[in-house]
Amino acid sequence: MQDPAALFSDMKPIYLFLGLVLVLFAVLWFMVRDLIGHRLDWSHPLTPFQYRRRLARRGDAKACVACADMLEKGTGGAPRNPAVALSFLDQALYIYEREAKKGDGYAWLKIGEILSRGHHVHDMSQSADRAYHNAFRHNLEAAKAGDLNGLAFTGYQLRFGLGCITDLHKAMDYLEAAANRGHAPSMKSLAELYLAGVRGKPDPVTAARLFRQAAAAGDAEALERVGDNFLSATGELASREQAYFWYASAARKGRGAAQRKMERLEENWTPKQLRDVQDRLQSWAPA
Repeated sequence: MQDPAALFSDMKPIYLFLGLVLVLFAVLWFMVRDLIGHRLDWSHPLTPFQYRRRLARRGDAKACVACADMLEKGTGGAPRNPAVALSFLDQALYIYEREAKKGDGYAWLKIGEILSRGHHVHDMSQSADRAYHNAFRHNLEAAKAGDLNGLAFTGYQLRFGLGCITDLHKAMDYLEAAANRGHAPSMKSLAELYLAGVRGKPDPVTAARLFRQAAAAGDAEALERVGDNFLSATGELASREQAYFWYASAARKGRGAAQRKMERLEENWTPKQLRDVQDRLQSWAPA
């Protein structure tokens, strides 16, 4: 049997050096991993802020505004930093202004929303009112041409009087046209106007149907509103279980308010009742 000492003496010095470097690197790696722990776990899920920030860096204006909102409030895993929030709003304005110059009514609408927050940049002469007026002009023109977004945003602006005189009846006409073509936000807005009784008496049954349609289109807020309707018996038969199921669907889409509503319902059930409801939830689907 060959002597181990002789075996190593026959190896070239460079191989010994490389072997020692590899061993040292492995030891340092495990030491750092033990010290830092989860920070080296790249599979750790992103916070809402980190996710939106990633989209913002790719030029997503809506993500920029979402990042600004989280930074202003210190929510979504973001530190409270109003100064950095302003930089995200600047970026959003730059992106929307580029689209607005092409005649995009939605971009003008978003510019108006940002400017109405009191945020301005030195090279933008537009006021919020002027931006909303431009938005309405472009959206109305698109609506007359049958464009889905034009119909939806014209209805939205008429509802709240953004760049135009408030007219709820006309708003319902435009929103209904958009809702009939599957626009979920328009379905929600239309539902709220039916609840308010714009066309006569309040109509909670029609409103509940529209909220369900918006939920079926994947709208997270609509899923939560359907849960509210079951809980308050607004256009739906009262059912805490159904409310819980709809809240669960909304919570899975990131609705924190729906999660809190679920937790409040859970407090009123015994452990056995809660297990039974959660078991049924596994096979439940919105209908």
